[in-house]
Amino acid sequence: MSRTSSRASSWARSWTIGAPRALGRGRVLSLTLLTAGTAWTQVPPPATSSTTAAPVSAYPTVQLTLAQALKTALEQNPRLQQSLLTIAESGDDRRAAAAALMPQVSAQAFGQRNKYNLDALMGLPQPGGPEVVGPYNWGQVGVEAQVSLFDLSLWKKWRASRHAEDAARAQGRAVREEIAALVVGQYLHALRAAASVKAGESRVELAEALAKLAENQQKQGVGTRLDTLRSQVQLQTERQRLIQAQTQRTTALAGLGRLLDLTPGTRIELADSLSAPALPTDGFEAAYQAGLTQRPELAALDAREKAAENLRQAAQGLRLPTLVASGTYGTTGLQSESWTHTYQISLGLRVPLFTGGLVSSHVSRAKSEQARVQEARREVRAQVGYEVQVAQAELEAATHEVEVANLAVSLSTEALTQARHRFEAGVSNNIEVINAQDELARANDNQINALYRLNQSRVDLARATGQLEQTFAR
Repeated sequence: MSRTSSRASSWARSWTIGAPRALGRGRVLSLTLLTAGTAWTQVPPPATSSTTAAPVSAYPTVQLTLAQALKTALEQNPRLQQSLLTIAESGDDRRAAAAALMPQVSAQAFGQRNKYNLDALMGLPQPGGPEVVGPYNWGQVGVEAQVSLFDLSLWKKWRASRHAEDAARAQGRAVREEIAALVVGQYLHALRAAASVKAGESRVELAEALAKLAENQQKQGVGTRLDTLRSQVQLQTERQRLIQAQTQRTTALAGLGRLLDLTPGTRIELADSLSAPALPTDGFEAAYQAGLTQRPELAALDAREKAAENLRQAAQGLRLPTLVASGTYGTTGLQSESWTHTYQISLGLRVPLFTGGLVSSHVSRAKSEQARVQEARREVRAQVGYEVQVAQAELEAATHEVEVANLAVSLSTEALTQARHRFEAGVSNNIEVINAQDELARANDNQINALYRLNQSRVDLARATGQLEQTFAR
């Protein structure tokens, strides 16, 4: 006898011998979603044959809590790796801008072999015919250095590159928050699917017991063939719902593995359960101010605005004089004679007189960037307020939905119990039982969906206030 048949027989025997005991078991099965367990157990589908062993999977199996899944995603997600490369590139730009302010030192060594016509060099014919000097060898070895003593444009460009790097880091945090929101949402979606599978298994077990009870009632002459057929139809309906729930669980876990960048085919087991989370007590104003302070998008816009201001000042600095010092030091001389130490120091002042509109175009572009950042900040601030309002409203509504759903499960369980008593006593057919089963199934689904919406609303509020990673990564 298969496991399903033996389980149905035990249910039928328990209801034949004593209905109250079976009622207690059915209530426990339907109310299991209210408890917050430590882990969901992934139950594989039953084997097609009791004598055939299930094949061993060649893919690895990982068990993940929500915090572990979030940590894995923040370490391995390709989009996060790309954002780290962008931050590294902005650091390279900053170092390149700083290099323009540092002294530039180079070493040089060269030699020449010269032969001159003095008539050509002097521009006048020399008495006695052309005078030739050489050939002779000449060489020089030394170092040359150059440094900008005053260049406001280069200084402001370096400051702008620093703020651009800050903006890249803030944008990287925004990407982390986005990936964290996707991972947490997908994990919750997988928890909801796992809860639906568990509830579906309980309903299938209950339908099997009721179908067996209908068969026994027919054999005893209390029930009819139509009652048995109705119970069999209900059993197949519950099995179909279970298959759909198992498929949703499989696809949800596959999506989670994709976000975590796991090897395709890796089996994921969820170590958390779908339960009511701890709810924040802050009002709208506190949550809104937290969002304005901690949202990385606003930090990135602040850094972009500072970078644009420095670029504007750098463009205006192109109109100012620049002061450059340079010098060389080395030894030089003829190949056949002793060499002498030489040096040269120079100080140059460069005053731009006409730039052809270059300065005004750079200033105009910097001002346009500042205006663009200001408009983007207005939009983000309004978006933060909207997201906080919506998340708090949905959180409050989902809290009440969970309370209503819990009561509905309790009432539908009691209704099913009464219907079974009436059918077992022979005072009614099993239409009431079938209807009560459907009501219990809807109540269980509503309970699971309410818990999911409550958790998702908590995620949305943490995302709106910029606290998603610190809230769920613990």
